[in-house]
Amino acid sequence: MVTLDVSLPSPRSLEKAKLFFGEDAVTPSKQQEEDYRDETVTGLVRARFGWLAVFFVGLILAAVVVEAFEEILKQHVELSYFVPLLIGHGGNTGSQSNATVIRALALGQLRAADWAQVVWKECLSGVFMGGLLGSAILVFSHMWSGMTTQVGLTVAIALPIVSCWANLLGGVFPLLSAKLGFNPAVTSAPLMTTVVDSTGLVIYFWIAKLVMGI
Repeated sequence: MVTLDVSLPSPRSLEKAKLFFGEDAVTPSKQQEEDYRDETVTGLVRARFGWLAVFFVGLILAAVVVEAFEEILKQHVELSYFVPLLIGHGGNTGSQSNATVIRALALGQLRAADWAQVVWKECLSGVFMGGLLGSAILVFSHMWSGMTTQVGLTVAIALPIVSCWANLLGGVFPLLSAKLGFNPAVTSAPLMTTVVDSTGLVIYFWIAKLVMGI
C-alpha cells in the first residue's frame, strides 16, 4: 500500500500568494495556458507599454537634469565619465534592497509597521557600500591623468549619498506598495529605478558644484 501525503496551503498562504504574485499564482487562468507563439503584437504592446511609459518618463527627466547642469559639464567634462556609473550603481543597490525587503514581506518577516527598522538598516548599509566604492574612485583619480582629484572627490562623496537614497527607496517602496494593496514585485522596482535615475544625477551635480566652487 502506498500512502500519499498532500499538504494543502492555508488560507493565509493563499492570500500572501495573491498579494505578491497575483491571482494567477493560486488560480489557473486562461492567460497562463496561452502559448507565446499565439500571442499577437497588439497583445504584447498592451501588456508592456504601461511600464515602458514609466521608464520613458524617467529617461526624459534624466535628460532634463543633464541639460540643466550643462555649464558645469562644459567646464569639467570628466564628470560625464561617471554618469553611467552613478546611475547604474544606484539602480543596482536599490534593486538589491528592493528584492531583500520583498522576500522578507513574502516570508512574513516584515510588515509595513517595520518601516523604521528597514530605513535604518538600508540607509546605513548603503552609505557603507557606497563609501567603499567611492574611496576606490578617489584613489583611482590620483593615478589617472585623465581625471582631476576634484572629480574623484565629487564621485567619492556622491556615491554613498546616492547609495543611501537608492536603498531607502528600494526598502520603503515595497512596504508602501503592500500597505496600499499593490503588488510590490511589480510596482516598487520600476518606480525606484525611475526616481533614482533622475534624483541621483541632481545629487551628483550639486555635489560637483559645491566641491568645485561653481
